[in-house]
Amino acid sequence: MTVVENTNKIQAIVRAARLISRIRQADPKTRKSEIMYYEMLVKYFERILNARENDDFLAAHTVFFPAELIYAMDLVPMHSETTTWMISLFTGECSDILQAGIEMGLASEICTAHRGLAGAFAIGSLPYPDAMLWSNMVCDNTAKSGELIMELCGCPGFFIDRPFKDSRHEVEYLAGEMGDMVKFLEKHSGKKMDWDNLSTIVERMDRQIELVREVNELRKAVPTPFHSQGFMELVSVDYLFPGQPEAIEYLETLRQELDDAVKAGQGAVPQERFRLMSLFIPPMYLMSFLEKISQEYGALSVVEPFFTFWGEGRLDPSRPLESVAKKSYMIPEMRMYGPMDERALGAIVDCAQQYKVDGAIYYADVGCRHTCATLKLFKDVLGEIDVPVLTMDCDVLDPTVTTKEEFREKLERFFELLEDR
Repeated sequence: MTVVENTNKIQAIVRAARLISRIRQADPKTRKSEIMYYEMLVKYFERILNARENDDFLAAHTVFFPAELIYAMDLVPMHSETTTWMISLFTGECSDILQAGIEMGLASEICTAHRGLAGAFAIGSLPYPDAMLWSNMVCDNTAKSGELIMELCGCPGFFIDRPFKDSRHEVEYLAGEMGDMVKFLEKHSGKKMDWDNLSTIVERMDRQIELVREVNELRKAVPTPFHSQGFMELVSVDYLFPGQPEAIEYLETLRQELDDAVKAGQGAVPQERFRLMSLFIPPMYLMSFLEKISQEYGALSVVEPFFTFWGEGRLDPSRPLESVAKKSYMIPEMRMYGPMDERALGAIVDCAQQYKVDGAIYYADVGCRHTCATLKLFKDVLGEIDVPVLTMDCDVLDPTVTTKEEFREKLERFFELLEDR
């Protein structure tokens, strides 16, 4: 059967982001950076929505893919996993695309970000890309997802093999892989790489990373100035706008807002009681609920080692391709890639101590084998420094796995435990 393409999911994201942006603008208490964030999301998904009409080349890509190269060639990127996240976040409804994935034969154990993505393409609720780009970062779901999307959408694709180890030879190899991908995109899009533009993007990306580091320093303050689920803004900006001017403007505005709050002794909640470490991603459909819980109990996520805690290093605009390759070894999530060693375990302990955390919440996504496999290791290492860990069995998209009521009950018990310590 021929599927008639229907972009209603992207339309839904754009409508919801616009509405939230207008609501935020009408509230004088809203951070300027938060308004900017929603305006950025509207712009990002509008480009996807209008790509066909504007005769733009739509390049879909999986998580941690070097989107800087896509931007440098003036192509339209579509971050596949984040798109499914945003469907859940803004519409609260993913049952249709998840069911479509099941009907294709994808097992329920497969990550819903990928199962839902495949289902969305299968029923034509996302625009078909002109090319699919993917890599082996960070899990086997990602490594296989690109092949399936190519088949479903009938488009060409390119796979980047990213080495596990971090050395000069591995970076050079990865840069070579990226160079081949540029040739692939030039062939299929008809556009040439603008190397000067890529250098500019790398320069901005270096600044972007520094700004996130500065924001994280401000979050160490007691009370912390950033709201509990604010880290999802940082993650989304990193994933969707690498090296883009609007990312710099957003981060500079946010940094100034947080700096002003710290100097005034203002926290993100009226009374900060519990400083938390977030391990992995909470369910998208519960974001507003978790924000309310934060206000109610004075519990805030102050650090996320695998999503906001960048590794050391700087990027060199004079060597743009090598710098993009080097960046993949600096991203916070790289600690989950390859052997589980001090890159991850040491970072967790370091973050817990630096940010004075009272406890950690481990969002154990049942569809993520990569995440759940580390549970005991992380609990053990945090136990050694007397930081209790709450395990929340959940799914990033599927609300049938854990209900809001179950979340509240477990969180309340955990907060009681922390208060008794």
